[in-house]
Amino acid sequence: MSKKRMKGFGLIEILVTLGVLTVGILGVTTLHSVITQQSIQNKTKTEALLIAESRIEVMRNFTGAVSSEDAFDTFYADTNGYGNSTSITGVSAVYTRSESITTDGDVKAVVVQVAWTDPDGEAQTVSLSTQLSYLAPRSAGDSALESAEQLVDAPTGRARLGEGTLPDDAVTTSNGDGTSLYSDGGTELMLVSDDQIVLTLAQACQTSDGTCIDFVKIRGRIYIDTASQNQLDPGDVQVLASEAAFCARHFTSNGTTIVVTNDTTTALSTATGSYEYFDYTCYIGGGWHGNIGILLAGGNTSQDKICVGDPVTTITGDMPVIAARRVYRGMLYKYDDAGMDFLEDDGGTTRVETVTGNTSLPRYYSQGIADEAELPDPSDSSQHSHDFVVGKMSASLTDGSNCETQGIMTRTDATVNGVTGGLFANLPGDFICLNDGYMDHYDVDTYGNRAACPYDPSDPPSDRHLISGVLRLTTTESSANAALAAAMYTQTSDGSGNCRITSASTWNTSYYQSGYECDVYDWGNGWNGFVLAKYDRSSISCTTSQFNYSALTGDDSSGNDFTSCATGTYAVFSGTVSASGSRNLSTAAMSNGGACTVATNGLSYQCISALLPPGVTWTGSLAFGITSGFMCGGTTYSYSNQSGGNYTRNLVIATNSLGC
Repeated sequence: MSKKRMKGFGLIEILVTLGVLTVGILGVTTLHSVITQQSIQNKTKTEALLIAESRIEVMRNFTGAVSSEDAFDTFYADTNGYGNSTSITGVSAVYTRSESITTDGDVKAVVVQVAWTDPDGEAQTVSLSTQLSYLAPRSAGDSALESAEQLVDAPTGRARLGEGTLPDDAVTTSNGDGTSLYSDGGTELMLVSDDQIVLTLAQACQTSDGTCIDFVKIRGRIYIDTASQNQLDPGDVQVLASEAAFCARHFTSNGTTIVVTNDTTTALSTATGSYEYFDYTCYIGGGWHGNIGILLAGGNTSQDKICVGDPVTTITGDMPVIAARRVYRGMLYKYDDAGMDFLEDDGGTTRVETVTGNTSLPRYYSQGIADEAELPDPSDSSQHSHDFVVGKMSASLTDGSNCETQGIMTRTDATVNGVTGGLFANLPGDFICLNDGYMDHYDVDTYGNRAACPYDPSDPPSDRHLISGVLRLTTTESSANAALAAAMYTQTSDGSGNCRITSASTWNTSYYQSGYECDVYDWGNGWNGFVLAKYDRSSISCTTSQFNYSALTGDDSSGNDFTSCATGTYAVFSGTVSASGSRNLSTAAMSNGGACTVATNGLSYQCISALLPPGVTWTGSLAFGITSGFMCGGTTYSYSNQSGGNYTRNLVIATNSLGC
């Protein structure tokens, strides 16, 4: 297979031509030596200042990482002079960083000092000072957001880009992907690749039990579709993460881990060679939110198509899309000029909010990922790794369905257990919501967190509509029925995270009733979808359980009331009719308050009993009429003590009894 794609990575060699000016001045060598020495000293001092500044920034970032003022005082305990010394091997020298912390009223006075020895053996130091004070952990810089709602937490997280090389005698722990972890006994955990410290997790090794908080890890696999990208080497595919991050590329062959570099020409192949592939692991710090994407050598062209999503699912929002990156965000919310009481929370389904102020303007905030999170979760076998499938197709094909129709995700080796595209079943799309178990700590007294994100914040909608109404359960007053009513909720076709219960269920003479509202989002052409009532179907029946909407625009929609729900169930009988010639079913009837319908062609029917209260069964009969011929088994069927549920009885109409 010929691979001729132009390489776009590697070192840029720059040829600098130095003109040498010859001067007849005695002592030029001495002058050059002085200038060189001053230059080295300046570089060393600059590096020392950067080390001090970096430490102060880390300390500022971590003022929100504790949940109380007492914890803050413990986290930044006063020192006796300069303490907390850490040795740092820099480019120009070996530095010792230390810090002085003293309490001054409500603030901590901090001085960070960096010391080193210059080439003449003289001790040198630089110092930077600041003040820190405790603030309750906020998700998005609350005061700034009040005046500028688009501002969010810095997405960098608690890691920073690494500095320097690994000491010769360092003891490291392998990650099994070409990287390793190193701690020098101080407060930092470092990620090492090729003896370079590529990422540093600040304050990771200050836990009470002496262990270090680990990096966040996001893992996946890069599949190259060899049918359409036959000129693409594995080394041509870079995996990049935004902000402070490092992504390792690797694969395992015959038990040996092989690091993918820009010069790698072959990796692993699927059974018949449909795909060439390798693995990646992106390391980031807790609190990070951002993107992980694919960059091809020479740049991504309009014909380079990278597919993500599930080609097997029937759920619209999970189907394949063409995207060169995935977005990772948690989303919190609060209402403008409003106070909220969170009375109940069972994961977002029956959360009750009592809101004062302008309830039509919820404000959303991006939130980062929790410390040590791993995606996919290694303990959950149902989660798919965060793969990318790299292919090529016409520039005009931009819809995700082309990932299937053009074969990118449906090659021979993508068929698993007879399912076309099964190799990528459950593959996540281009947005990962961190809300369900992966979100960083936040102030629960100020912000709400639903189990799902309302939308992809990287592609915000142009408008929001509010759909509201009531949920009513007609029944008798009892603790059991009150519990059934309290468990009722709504969700939209967009997912489970956009609706909430706004008033708790209360008794009103003959029914229980609660209020609900749902946010739906419009990208300019109106919102299409439905609002669905969710309830215990073994104990409750609703004549109307879904409201449908087409191109919803304009103002909010109120009065969308689910008022036909009652305790009890129905006995439902249905079936098909097998007949020859023009014979078919003409009528169907159900006794004791039931009703039947017959299809226009007379070849199917459905009968529904009257509502059966809890514990009550149905006894009665079904009677059928036919256009001609003979009904096998008779035209009347009797039932006794049928509970609510679905029952099937198929019918056969023959010319005569011999046909049965």
